[in-house]
Amino acid sequence: MANIEAIRDLLRTNSVSKFLSVNARNQYVLAFRDMLNELGFSNELKMSSIGSSDYFGDEVVNAVVSFARRNKLDSTGLVVTPFLSATMVERHETLAGVKTLEGAIANGQYAQFNLQNMADRNNIILRSLLETLGITGTTTQDALRNFALRKGLSSDGYQLTESLAKALLTDLYQLYGDSLSRLSINPGTTNPPWTGTGNTGNTNTGNTNTGNTGNTNTGNTGGTGFPPLTNPAIGNNLQIDDRGGTIVISDGSRQIQFRKHQPLGVSTPGFNSLVTFVEQNKERLVELDLTYSALQVMESIAKNEGRMDAINSYDRGILSIGTYQWTLGRDDKAGELPALLKKFRDQFPDSFRRHFAPIGIDVSQDTNTTYGFLTLNNYPVNSIQAKEQFRDPAWGFRFWRALQEPDFQAVQVEHALDRLKNFYWKPSYAVFGSLLSTVITSAYGVALLLDNHVNRPAWIKPCVELAMQQTGLSNPSTFSDQNERALIQAYLNVRHTYTDGSITPMSKSLIRAQAIYADVTAGKLSEARGTFQLSNKAVMAYDTSRGTDKSAFPPVFYEPGNFPDMENERE
Repeated sequence: MANIEAIRDLLRTNSVSKFLSVNARNQYVLAFRDMLNELGFSNELKMSSIGSSDYFGDEVVNAVVSFARRNKLDSTGLVVTPFLSATMVERHETLAGVKTLEGAIANGQYAQFNLQNMADRNNIILRSLLETLGITGTTTQDALRNFALRKGLSSDGYQLTESLAKALLTDLYQLYGDSLSRLSINPGTTNPPWTGTGNTGNTNTGNTNTGNTGNTNTGNTGGTGFPPLTNPAIGNNLQIDDRGGTIVISDGSRQIQFRKHQPLGVSTPGFNSLVTFVEQNKERLVELDLTYSALQVMESIAKNEGRMDAINSYDRGILSIGTYQWTLGRDDKAGELPALLKKFRDQFPDSFRRHFAPIGIDVSQDTNTTYGFLTLNNYPVNSIQAKEQFRDPAWGFRFWRALQEPDFQAVQVEHALDRLKNFYWKPSYAVFGSLLSTVITSAYGVALLLDNHVNRPAWIKPCVELAMQQTGLSNPSTFSDQNERALIQAYLNVRHTYTDGSITPMSKSLIRAQAIYADVTAGKLSEARGTFQLSNKAVMAYDTSRGTDKSAFPPVFYEPGNFPDMENERE
């Protein structure tokens, strides 16, 4: 038997990645390999030829990648993250329930699952198995009915049937490796009733929409179709008081009053100030590899943005959250909100699971550093129909409640600053052959660039180029502090009126710039070149004896290709 407690020790001490990475050799690798073997990945581990080992070699990498793919997670297999290892432990714990279900199918003993008795051991096992698949409900009966709906099967929720048991076991098997011992079963249909139809109930019998089963959205790697437009989990245990123009929602511990909009959606400006959070949590944020100069930049531009728990579900973004109003994405396009959630999940897996696992929320496999899609009960939310359900006030409450979490607030700060990686060090944003990180390097100047990027990301390069042409400043290696101040002033004049004709100039450009400059006057933000750095690790990693070079260091292991260029949003 695998020593699962050894893996739990790593999780408890937040040292998973320290001991479980390629080429490592230690006792934890031995326990980890044994766990992967019991999860059914002996083929990838080459157990028949290698056997047990305490070495993290290529075969372990392959097993980790295989597990991640089957569980719709991202992993190169080179380093095991806390979230990935915690998921493996959960799958290992579920194995006993899988064997119980196999026994019931083999012996036809479905009546042993007493769904009337919440304390019944097999009832608890069945509910746990359903939760493993992201199926939730107030009771096991509710969860079983939701599962039946997903599979296109009939169920009143009062009895586990053969068809439901086999469909459940088939879905569970997909989470494990091929070498896991399995029953030979014929589950019948396993496709959800809404997959590829899109027109169910339409009286136009000539339009069955069968040509759309593949979904033309290339971002959809998680499957086809979309989740049901009613998810019982979001409304469970909520008190909802509709007062006409407003709606008050509570979960018994926290409550919020949303403003209602017509025809759909709600909003709240929020209450948690990003400036206050940064001021009170600087040491915590430094632990996320942010420098004090980066935090000063964040404090300055925060005055131009929303509060950390702002929610909006009435405009074209469908659902927007947080200080930068990260959205689901307009129409069927990828959005920035899933990328924020992915970072929350990866950095604080326990907090993420507590808020989002019970309501079936995760992110799609192809979600990158900047854009992606949510998944709901393992189905991608990548169509207009699937996204529209998130205008429901109950969804607004669930996200607002998560935004009260200090861990999530810390991730917002880090993710907001991470936006610099989309342009500041990227060759595609270089101006006359020079990276922006060599042209404007004062904390004040970087704050203005980031402020611009939030509002009109595609226009930073042309605005800075025009400013360089107007001032005649073209060689950043010779820039003085005075040169950068002159360049910034010209840049501010340009960005105030600049447009490529597709949309209006940057919103409230001068007012936003004045709010940021107030921190220069107050001594909080420096105009001196070289006063901005994003990453503490970068400062320690790079050679600091660089003479007159005042450029800002790129983050360690920064790959520009991992951070896509961002387009202006059409208003």
